[in-house]
Amino acid sequence: SASSSDIRRNSSFLSLQANEKSSSSSGVAREDRNTGIIKRKTWKEYTVAMGGIYVGFLLFILYCVTQASSLVWIGLVYGLTLVLIFFAFIRTRLTFFFCLKASQHLHDAAAEAVLRAKIEFFDTNPLGRILNRFSADVGIADDQLPLTLVDFLVGFFLAIGSVATAIVSLPMTLLALPPLLWYFVRLRKIFVTTTRELKRLEGLARSPIYAMIGEALSGVATMRANDAIGFFQKKFEDVHDAHGRAFFAFVASSRWFAIRMDFIAFVFMSVTSLLAVLFQDQGWLSISP
Repeated sequence: SASSSDIRRNSSFLSLQANEKSSSSSGVAREDRNTGIIKRKTWKEYTVAMGGIYVGFLLFILYCVTQASSLVWIGLVYGLTLVLIFFAFIRTRLTFFFCLKASQHLHDAAAEAVLRAKIEFFDTNPLGRILNRFSADVGIADDQLPLTLVDFLVGFFLAIGSVATAIVSLPMTLLALPPLLWYFVRLRKIFVTTTRELKRLEGLARSPIYAMIGEALSGVATMRANDAIGFFQKKFEDVHDAHGRAFFAFVASSRWFAIRMDFIAFVFMSVTSLLAVLFQDQGWLSISP
């Protein structure tokens, strides 16, 4: 195969020489062929043919500006992302700061009220109830309330933004909102009424636990002397079970409400998707993907 390619190459070279000799013998000038890189003079002449040096310079500036604009847009996107992260951090930071400040003020007010209370207050209120106010309730205000408030506000505005975007993109989704809103208001009324009372019951059921812990620490010698450890243990288990039932009922009601919220979101997304496909397929409304 190598010998055949060499033969073809030699034959083509011989034919080229023969053509050149025939051209020179017939008086036709041989065509020149430039070698090496393209000279600057060629580019200059091409630019002049386009309309002059200014046209070439204008095109160069336009390409530079276009590339710079793309870089500016990319920088703007990254800048807006950083601004969003910064404001989200400031928002969360301020929310936690003011929630903890409110908790501190409530704690100081409660402590001042207890320190200035009369002896009758301590005679009519068990020690566990007072400890419950300054331990569990203050802990909820310090730990759970700020996080719950942040989650609620973020979820609320995300939901409002999602619904608004769907309505702007496809106004016919407004048909699905009235029944879903009615169902949501009904669920909210049931959930708020139930969980409010369950949370109060859970707080009340927590007070006997602290009270019995204090009684056990102060009266352990008396319980051992009267062989009442088993009775006290059974009583403490009953109190703890009562608190567990109230807490579990609160958690179960929260899960009950969350499942129905997911159902509402699923129905709204399904209706929006079906309407978008139907309108796009029938050509009733132009929807950009």
